[in-house]
Amino acid sequence: MIKPLRPWRDVLRDWAPELSQRLRRSVDQIAAEGLTAYDFSPANSVEVRQPDGSVHVFKLAFAVLRPQLRQAAVFSEHDGYVEFDLVEDAVVAEIHEDVHRQR
Repeated sequence: MIKPLRPWRDVLRDWAPELSQRLRRSVDQIAAEGLTAYDFSPANSVEVRQPDGSVHVFKLAFAVLRPQLRQAAVFSEHDGYVEFDLVEDAVVAEIHEDVHRQR
């Protein structure tokens, strides 16, 4: 279930420890500088799949999780930062695609 939207700075601050681990930057650096375009890849997306069949898709994104608390946050370059309370059987899928188009 999507949590109510909060200002991006609040989400960034609250998830800074997980982001620090994921991005290999200090919490202080993340707090001071935020995320940059270099933190996102056009090959990466996230899908949050609910047991009722609904799916939330975020392009240019990655997710961080708090499994013990059943929480996830998706950080997307263009769709903002969105938090989820994860219900039983919810799936957070990080997808990496290498697309080769023959012309």
